[in-house]
Amino acid sequence: MDSLILSNLRQRPTRTLISVSGVALGVILVILNTGLVRGMLNDRIRREQGLGAEIQFTRKGSSVLSPSSIMSLDVRYGDRLRQVEGVRMVSPVGRYVQSGQSGLGFEQVDGIDFPSYAAISGLKIVEGRVFASEREVIIDEIKARQSKLGIGSTIQVFGKSLDVVGIYGPESGARIKMDLTHLQNYLVAENKCTFIMLKVDDPGRQQEVQERINSELPGNIVILTRDIATGFGRAIPGIDGFVKAVLVLSTIVSLLVILLAMYTTITERTREIGILKSLGASKGYIIGVIEKEALTISIIGVAAGLVVAFAAGWVIERMTSLQLEFHWTWTLMATGIGLVAGALGALYPAIRAARQDAVKAISYE
Repeated sequence: MDSLILSNLRQRPTRTLISVSGVALGVILVILNTGLVRGMLNDRIRREQGLGAEIQFTRKGSSVLSPSSIMSLDVRYGDRLRQVEGVRMVSPVGRYVQSGQSGLGFEQVDGIDFPSYAAISGLKIVEGRVFASEREVIIDEIKARQSKLGIGSTIQVFGKSLDVVGIYGPESGARIKMDLTHLQNYLVAENKCTFIMLKVDDPGRQQEVQERINSELPGNIVILTRDIATGFGRAIPGIDGFVKAVLVLSTIVSLLVILLAMYTTITERTREIGILKSLGASKGYIIGVIEKEALTISIIGVAAGLVVAFAAGWVIERMTSLQLEFHWTWTLMATGIGLVAGALGALYPAIRAARQDAVKAISYE
C-alpha cells in the first residue's frame, strides 16, 4: 500500500506540490501570527516590569498599556504622589510611539528624567554618555545590537535624525530614550507625561499604597507593575479573537486544499479504483489508501511549514523591530491542525470513491 501511495504522489508532482503548499500555508499562518502576538506582548511586558517601580500612575487616554503618543498626565502629580504615605520615589515618563525603522511594526521612545529614572530602574550607561541636548538619545544594548547602531550613529525620531550618544542596560521600557523636557517640546506638551513610576518603601505593602493613592487621588489609573501582564490583555481588545480567527482560517485553508486536491485526484483515478474493487478491495481498504495519501501530503506540508515559519521568524526579527516568540504548544497546535485538516479534507472524496460501482468505474472515460 505504501508503494501505491508514493507512486500516486510521484505521478502527480504539480498537484502534490500545490497540496503540500496549502497545508504549509496553514501551518505558517498559525506559527507566525501566534509567535508575533506572543512575542510582542511578552517583550513589552518584560520591559515594563523591568522598570523597577512597584506602581505606575496615569490617567485615562494616557495609559502605559495603550499604544498611543498622547501625554495627558501633568508631571506635577509627582509632587502630590511624593506626599502619599509609603511612596519613596517618583519619576515621570513620557512615551512616543512611531512606526518601526523598517516600516513594519512600531517602536517607542521614552522621555525620562534621567536621575530619578536611573535610581528606580537601575539603568546605567555602559557606553558613551547621557543625552545633553534635544538632538541626542540613548538606546539599550539590544537595540544597538539588532539595528547595528553605536555611538555616533543617527536614528529617526519625529522624522528627524537624532544622534545616539549612549548605550544603556539593562533593558527597561522603550529601547530609545531622551530627555523628558525635549520630548515635551517636540510634542508641544509642556509639563505633561504618559505615566509616573512609583517606588515604595516596602514592596510587600505595595497594594496598601495603591489603595491609598486611589483614595487620595480618585479617578486615575493606578497599576501594580506585577499586574501589567493582565493589563495588556485587556488593553488590546480582540487579541484572543484574532488568534482564534487565525486558527480557524488556517484549518479551513488546509482542509479546502486537501479536499479539492483529493476530489480531483479521485475523479482522475476512477478507473484505477474500479480495478481495485474488481480485485476484491474493500471499501475500508480504498478509504484507507486515500486517507494515507492525504496524511502523507499533510505530514510533508506540516514539516515544510514549520521550517519556513521558523526561518521567516528569524529573518523578521533581524530585519524589523518586530519580536516573535515561538512556543511548543502552538507548534503542536499547528501540527495538529495540518494533520486533522488533511484527514477531514480527504474523508468525503475517500467515501465517494469507496461507494463507486466497480463496473461503472472500470468503464469510466
